[in-house]
Amino acid sequence: MFVFNKMQRAFAAVLVLSAPPLYAEGLIAAEAKAQDKVKVQTDAAAGVLTQVHQCSPSLQLRSVALNKQQQSQNCLDLAKVEQRFMWLFENPKPVLHDGNMMLRANIYQSKQQYVELASQHFLMPTDNGGMYLEGLPHLKGNQAEFVAYQRDNGEVWNLGHEYVHYLDGRFNLAGDFCANLHDSHAAPENCPRPAPLSPYLVWWTEGMAEYVAHGDDNEAAIKVAKEKTFPLSALFHTGYEKNTGSDRVYRWGYLAVRYMFEKHPDKLRQMLVFTRSGDYPRYQALVNGWGNSMDDDFSLWLTTLPAPAAQTTKAE
Repeated sequence: MFVFNKMQRAFAAVLVLSAPPLYAEGLIAAEAKAQDKVKVQTDAAAGVLTQVHQCSPSLQLRSVALNKQQQSQNCLDLAKVEQRFMWLFENPKPVLHDGNMMLRANIYQSKQQYVELASQHFLMPTDNGGMYLEGLPHLKGNQAEFVAYQRDNGEVWNLGHEYVHYLDGRFNLAGDFCANLHDSHAAPENCPRPAPLSPYLVWWTEGMAEYVAHGDDNEAAIKVAKEKTFPLSALFHTGYEKNTGSDRVYRWGYLAVRYMFEKHPDKLRQMLVFTRSGDYPRYQALVNGWGNSMDDDFSLWLTTLPAPAAQTTKAE
């Protein structure tokens, strides 16, 4: 059973009238708990992340130690990422019932500080390089958060990639993280019922974030492309728990998305009709219908990618 998407949750008040008492109570309790989580995040982190810099109406930086030059550079870099996203998707409108009008990037001073405090402030694991927390975008007061830290050179790890997750969730994918198609029960979302069957959306969400953030300049992905490890049809079944791995999720996800943009934009447009409306069963039927029809062409396309040393185009 799929978790409610945004449109369904918008009518939760109607649905619970005819639902069994225990189900209705559980839904209401889950919504209330989500609101409490938002308040915990906001109140606890504010005392540490005291520097607030508004890049644009859709992006705010909240940090411990970013200097003015670093703030300006991060804003400039992410503006370019947003411009590329909007260009690729032809200035899309937000999906229905998505109230995440702004992403707040929470940037700790160091990895040590991130490990020590982020789990307390955002109820999330810290054995990673940063996380995007969409929350429940249909709820009033929800705040989309990116949580990360400065590296030794002052850069913020994965900031562009995570900003694309925010944009993708707002403009391409109806519902919160748990409503989308994947196989993860992990914190902080702790999804009770991830999609039981693939094809998932992991190839798209992670691959597209890499593609928009890096453009044609992704040396790591182009390097693994020469190995031809996966047919395209297999990549549609990539997960977080099964059929996974860093190269498969990120590098091969990037290659799958880039191929679809370059060779089959018509198929992507059809796919987005379903993901933007939250019709994930029809998304799965569509992808299953593709089968292995593109595998041979994908394999050939991989051989046409220029060697990493020749990559000079930056993400616009």
